[in-house]
Amino acid sequence: MLEIELLHQEIRLCRACTEAGFSVEPPPLVSGHAPATFMLIGQAPSRSDQLNQHMYTGPAAQKLFVWLRSAGFTDDDFGGIFYLTALTKCFPGRLPGKSTDRAPSSREMALCSHWLTSQLAIVRPKAVLLFGKMAVDRFLGPGSMTDRIGQTFHQGGIEYIPLPHSSGASTWLNYPENRARLALALEIVRQVRLRVLAEAVSPTAPASG
Repeated sequence: MLEIELLHQEIRLCRACTEAGFSVEPPPLVSGHAPATFMLIGQAPSRSDQLNQHMYTGPAAQKLFVWLRSAGFTDDDFGGIFYLTALTKCFPGRLPGKSTDRAPSSREMALCSHWLTSQLAIVRPKAVLLFGKMAVDRFLGPGSMTDRIGQTFHQGGIEYIPLPHSSGASTWLNYPENRARLALALEIVRQVRLRVLAEAVSPTAPASG
C-alpha cells in the first residue's frame, strides 16, 4: 500500500478532537494522491464536505474552483496534480444558533497539525495555495490579507500563494481594490502553474564531459 494511503487510513481513524470534547463531526476527510505538484490548504471541511465525504464540495469551494480554472487548471487536476486538504480534517459543526460553520479553535488546529505536517512531507508539493486567512496566518504568521494577497512567499523549497476565502460571509472581496489583488494572485498562480509543470516535463540535461 502506498505511503499516502496508509496516512489516509490513520487520519480517518483519528478522534483526538472528539476525545478532547470538541463538537466536531468525524470521520476526518482526506482526498488526493502523492506526490502532487500543488497542494490546497483551507480552514476545515464544510457541511457539504461532511455530507458528501469529500473535500471541497460546497458553494465556496465551487467558486474557488472557478478562480483556479481561470488560472489554467482543469477539473482533472483537482485530486490529481492538486492535493486537497485543510488545517483540520473534521467538519467543526455550526456556530450555536446559526447556519454559519464554526471556525476550528487553535487547540483543534494543534491536535490536527501533525497530520498536515505528514501530508506535506509525503505529497512534496512545489506550490501551496493558502485558502483563507486562517491558512495564511498558519503558514505566514499573523498579518493583513491586504498586504499578502497578490504576493508569493518561499519557505523550505515550497512556494506559498495566499488567496482570500470565497465564502459569501467574507466581505474582503466587496472592495474593488481587493478584487484587483485577487486577480493579481490568480495571475501569479497561472504563472507558477506554467513554470512548475514545464519544469516537471523538462528533460534532464546530459552530464558534461
